Amino acid sequence: MRKIIIKLNERDYLNFLLESNEHGLTAEEQIHEIINYYILIRKRRAKIQFKKNSFSSLSDNP
Repeated sequence: MRKIIIKLNERDYLNFLLESNEHGLTAEEQIHEIINYYILIRKRRAKIQFKKNSFSSLSDNP
């Protein structure tokens, strides 16, 4: 497992903590959710890009 250190000023940290609490999560849980969401979006983009390339190569061959 890797350790990530994020430096935030007091105001940003308190805003992030407030947002996390509104979702019923700790700050650490919220960070995990953000990372998982980012990974999901990246995978979907790669999948869509792959499909676009596959369709264009199929249409290029008569």
